[in-house]
Amino acid sequence: MEDDEDEGAIPRMRDACAALGFDLGAASESLVERMRLLAERSSTFEDARRMASYAERVFRHYDGKGSSEAFTALERQTVVLACLFSDIGKTGPEHAGADARRYVADVFAVENVRDDTQPLTAFLRTHFPGDAETRIACFRDLGVDPAMPIRQFWNLHSGWTLAIAEAAGLPPEAVAAAATHHLLEDVNPRTIVGDDQRFTQPFGENAAFDRAEKLVIVLDKYDAATRRGRLSHDRAVAWLRDRLAKSPRFHDDATFVELLAVVDRVLGEASC
Repeated sequence: MEDDEDEGAIPRMRDACAALGFDLGAASESLVERMRLLAERSSTFEDARRMASYAERVFRHYDGKGSSEAFTALERQTVVLACLFSDIGKTGPEHAGADARRYVADVFAVENVRDDTQPLTAFLRTHFPGDAETRIACFRDLGVDPAMPIRQFWNLHSGWTLAIAEAAGLPPEAVAAAATHHLLEDVNPRTIVGDDQRFTQPFGENAAFDRAEKLVIVLDKYDAATRRGRLSHDRAVAWLRDRLAKSPRFHDDATFVELLAVVDRVLGEASC
């Protein structure tokens, strides 16, 4: 991404947050700097903006079904802020310094990794041979075991998102939605979602993992399939239905099924 585009990324995000009634200026400066880092070093920022635009299309669909089914103002804020910030953890843990944040962001910027069982050390030596040992030492200092499989490392970002979003002052409802965006893969940081789908700690007015959080997951998976996986709309939806069917926890979840059907209809029309 070009420098002028990077500089424009944050004002666009400020505007998007303001439209939802959230002042990004009230959040910690660390949050803004982390988002700037993602905009500079990867496609994550543009992925987030695209997901937010998908969410707006879904909202309009429900608006047309009547006030009883429309997403509330709080749900809309929760979904869009979660879309924007769910991957903030791809800059590393909350206590990470500038170099560590950059090294973590660099790992997540590498796409189409075929072997997700390879150790983090092997991954770093393959993709960053010039300073791999420095990066390995930095991750070890962060408390990350460099011998862990790269898939396990990727899964850490949900927990890092939870801690960063809490410390940054995001609305608590959006914090929960951002942190649970990989729950379909059973990534449940701090076990914040209980077996009964209720949150195990307070998140503002949001007591349970429900429609808003599930929409964030569907949009995240759909965007990953179409952008990074380069699947057509129809193939992406079929892949998502298969993932849902294979989930022991959510295979018969009516809300997930409905939201996926709506995404198929709304985004399918846009792709024609």
